[in-house]
Amino acid sequence: MTQAVLEREAEAVGRVEDHPKLFRVCFVCTGNTCRSPMAEAVANALAKGRGKKLEAFSAGLYAVEGDPISLHSVLALENAEVPVVAGHDYHGHTAHTLGEEAETFDLLVGLGRSHVMELLMRFPGLASRITCMPEPIADPYGGSLEVYEECLGQITKGVKDLLFAGEST
Repeated sequence: MTQAVLEREAEAVGRVEDHPKLFRVCFVCTGNTCRSPMAEAVANALAKGRGKKLEAFSAGLYAVEGDPISLHSVLALENAEVPVVAGHDYHGHTAHTLGEEAETFDLLVGLGRSHVMELLMRFPGLASRITCMPEPIADPYGGSLEVYEECLGQITKGVKDLLFAGEST
């Protein structure tokens, strides 16, 4: 990772803590049916459990509007006992392509480096709000439930490291 990306990630943690209003973060992947909805669910559950003023969303760069969340994503979240947060029931999640609403987020998090590059190309004016997960998250699409559960573990660690660093788990 470049020094600039690391600095933006460090700033993100401070922004969450110091933000005077609700901090809005959007996790972005390719199709918005696997990784980013899991990241959204984890971030919202962690924020609620820790009393943080943070609300997470998710979107895809090339989503098929209305596609449902993958069954393995739902099962992985349920098996990990990730609670549903009011207004963000991952069971009913449908895919959405990130558009003009990108400007409404305090932080846009690409699940992989290619997502970050695409975000920077699409939204150059939002460069200071764009970052990557601490470690890129491989796409589990088409994999077994175990692959999705491993992916969820990586996502959970990444969300904690990015947004809740320095806090007890």
